[in-house]
Amino acid sequence: MKNFIVVLVSYAFLFTLMVSPAAAQPETKELVEKKCSKCHNLNRIKKASKDTAAWEKTVDRMIKKGALIPPEEKDAVIKYLSALNK
Repeated sequence: MKNFIVVLVSYAFLFTLMVSPAAAQPETKELVEKKCSKCHNLNRIKKASKDTAAWEKTVDRMIKKGALIPPEEKDAVIKYLSALNK
């Protein structure tokens, strides 16, 4: 019975990750919330329906305007944002 519960919980966790790729990136979520909310309401960001290419253009534009997104985390931010509305 104990093994069954462990397997069930494991499958539930994996299903959650598959359904919401953004949930699998808590560090990036925190970075986005911290950096982007300086100028934007988080609901605006979460409601935006953009593909990866559109998010890349948006993030590049925001960096040019002063968003302090570290270059080594830019791709992770774009990936996270792209996964929000999938």
